[in-house]
Amino acid sequence: MRITHLTATPYRVPRRSVMTSALGEQHWSEYGLVRLGLEDGTEGIGEISLIWHGDGARLCTLVDDLVAPVVVGADVFEYTRIVGAVRRAFEFGRHSQTAVAAVEMAVLDAQGKLLGRPVVDLLGGRSLDRVRLSMSLSIAAARECVREAAGYVDAGFTAVKVKAHRDADHLVATVAALRKEFGDDLGIRVDLNMACVTAKEAVRTIRRLEGYDVLSVEQPLHPDDHDGLALVRERTDAPVMVDESVWTPEDARAVLARGAADFINVYVAESGGIRPARLIAEMAALHHVGIAIGSMPETGAGTSAAAHLAFSLPRLEHPSDVAGWLYHADDVVSTDLEIADGHLLPPTRPGLGIDVDEERLERHAI
Repeated sequence: MRITHLTATPYRVPRRSVMTSALGEQHWSEYGLVRLGLEDGTEGIGEISLIWHGDGARLCTLVDDLVAPVVVGADVFEYTRIVGAVRRAFEFGRHSQTAVAAVEMAVLDAQGKLLGRPVVDLLGGRSLDRVRLSMSLSIAAARECVREAAGYVDAGFTAVKVKAHRDADHLVATVAALRKEFGDDLGIRVDLNMACVTAKEAVRTIRRLEGYDVLSVEQPLHPDDHDGLALVRERTDAPVMVDESVWTPEDARAVLARGAADFINVYVAESGGIRPARLIAEMAALHHVGIAIGSMPETGAGTSAAAHLAFSLPRLEHPSDVAGWLYHADDVVSTDLEIADGHLLPPTRPGLGIDVDEERLERHAI
């Protein structure tokens, strides 16, 4: 089945509330919706999702100008040819991985719709019955973080992620307050967001957190400091998770070879697609390293792609961020995603299980 057109539309949707992280305040998300049309009218959908404001619109232009000409005319089942052509068109930086991922999502979505099967079946089939979710807390005073976490706990969630900045005292106070308020029933993740300059500083900070039984400490050091990360693992008891250190399978190989992580936080967008992200998960499993699924956070289409990835994995023991659409006040697609008791339920509709909402896309297009 031939591809007849490929377009990308930038859009901006507001957050439900302002998220404050190491990157500053985020009031909205600027992403891109990729639409891939087939000769029989079938449409595949993908999402360009990234946290850097302004790049969504730029990448949409590049998809229209550089990618569409090399994709139109190909058979949608020629996955290797299509993705290879897209990668060659985007040989100028890591941020373009998110656009490659969006086209790959659209290809798999179209394939699944043609076959009448969910994308998870194209990845080997569903292995899990549900996926435990965690929700990220905005950087704020400890009492405000407790209040935000209480809302998630009341909604059934059993894990949260605490975002950190350079103030270790503030971080420890927040984690202590959460543990005191919710006891052992709440899983607490900590994301240091590269806040530590040296391995010595990271070790000192993490040791202060170990008494609160945190599930993991994410990216304490610069992404390229594999030696430092390995040293932190050796000298602390809390599991070390890498995030910014791993975008691609090549990155994963370097981290795994150095023994620099207990967990890898894998993103569909950063990996360049669902299948590359799954390859990273498979590589990690061979080294007995765990996996979590990360989030930009995406809106509905990107979250659906992450969901199909998550349910295809043999094991996913760490709470994951497959809930990006919940952080947004609106969307440009409808999905079949459902949550029960803080867990994501399996998607079942053909493809990624999403449909474009034309009215809302028009409202949010930029």
